[in-house]
Amino acid sequence: MSNYLTILKDCRLFTNLHEGQIAHLLNVLGAKAIAYKRDATIAIEGDKCDRLGIVLDGKIDLQNILPSGKVVTLIQFGPGEVFGEALIFSKQTEYPITILSATASTIMFIDKKEVVFLLTHHPVLLENFLGLLSDKLFLMNKKVKVLALETIRQKICDFILKEYKKQKKLKLDIPFTRKEMAELMSLQRPSLSRELINMREEGLIDFDKHTIEILDLEGIELEIL
Repeated sequence: MSNYLTILKDCRLFTNLHEGQIAHLLNVLGAKAIAYKRDATIAIEGDKCDRLGIVLDGKIDLQNILPSGKVVTLIQFGPGEVFGEALIFSKQTEYPITILSATASTIMFIDKKEVVFLLTHHPVLLENFLGLLSDKLFLMNKKVKVLALETIRQKICDFILKEYKKQKKLKLDIPFTRKEMAELMSLQRPSLSRELINMREEGLIDFDKHTIEILDLEGIELEIL
């Protein structure tokens, strides 16, 4: 576990704790790390959630599998990110989604009783935990906003504008495959590709496999008004 202290130090749950303090807490708690292969199932919708998970290495996908068999990736988590923090204290303790290992990954789990111990004995961790819940609520509100966008183009433009704000440049580096982009926007991959081509033909953007270049920023902004 000592190999991951740098990552845990940047984890929202352990904000303002140094590596020595984190190492001591993990030793007391007996936290367990489990390695998963790519595409391995971490939790299935309906499984009981009685522990908090922290991604130590790799990436995991939180997915909604529809009755038709269609898979929608709601969000992807990487090193230092936490899941299950709300469910373990909810009356509804079953996972409402399926969690898969998008890459080979390592997850650290902390049982609910140990989380309770942390929060009742360490005020800093209690404050961090509440901050973590607030951050997740804000994130989910943003996700709901995306789902509320009516057209394929609006969803693409919203994605582009968010990346523009983060990267602060017109030629955006896109760290997702087309399939991953489509899942993030709750779209079908062919629909995404078709609309990207339409936007290029209209002079709004240009793109290749790994980048999207904004040619008409104002035009993109007008699409989601």
